Amino acid sequence: MAIVNCCFKRVFIFFNILFGFAGIVLFGLGTLGCVLYKPPEGFEHTTSGILFLFLIGGATLALSVFGIYGAQKEKKWSLIVFFTGLVLGCLGLLLISMTVSVGIPMAVQTVDHLFYQSIPLDEASQDVQKIVKKLQPELKCCGVFNGYQDWGRHVPDSCLCSSDMDTCERINGSQLASHDATAPDTPSHDATAPDTPSYDSEKLVYTPPCGPLVTDYMHFVLVTILEVCIVFAIMAFVGMGMSMAMICRIRKGNSPVTFGANPSPPYTELLNASEA
Repeated sequence: MAIVNCCFKRVFIFFNILFGFAGIVLFGLGTLGCVLYKPPEGFEHTTSGILFLFLIGGATLALSVFGIYGAQKEKKWSLIVFFTGLVLGCLGLLLISMTVSVGIPMAVQTVDHLFYQSIPLDEASQDVQKIVKKLQPELKCCGVFNGYQDWGRHVPDSCLCSSDMDTCERINGSQLASHDATAPDTPSHDATAPDTPSYDSEKLVYTPPCGPLVTDYMHFVLVTILEVCIVFAIMAFVGMGMSMAMICRIRKGNSPVTFGANPSPPYTELLNASEA
């Protein structure tokens, strides 16, 4: 005879199926990100988010298997493993949530500070220039906060825009880093012409700066991690309560629980039988 109520068991199994499905989704997202995401040079540490998806997804899937097996077979040891895993996971998720919630403004402020210190970019370190030049064509941006002006008089080719879009603006071609600054200063047009760059000497560069795009992306990733941690922590709390109730019910053994308004004691039944 089943010890645990059949309806409660089905609800618990259904909860674990959803729990396991969420783990599969996270594991799949981690695999997809590992295959498709190629971090820019200097940003390899951003793959920690993918490792986080693997860790949470794998642990969730494994715990759901223990939960389903323990509920279906009414195995106390499996439910204890499930409960213990949820307790540890919930504590870890709460710790991560608090760390991320505190670290979001600090991380954004740190990146902004580093970018501000790098202006003008043409005088920044080679590592910073290499990172920004790598980001510009990928994010379709130029500079960090003030557009191409952050590069001073040497705007790199990575700022060049391929078409006349709303996100592009025209600048004097002499500001490009590829321009030969050592060339003799001989006018290519009539001296009587107005001192304005011709259409051919102008180049299209990306208008949006890269700094806000990077910080917005960082903020989005951190907030997403925070939301995932909170959702899974809530699910862990629910699973802990259900598994503990099932463990307590199994521990009581096969003794059924009787609910009644005025249950008759055994000696009353014997007395009535003798009088009859």
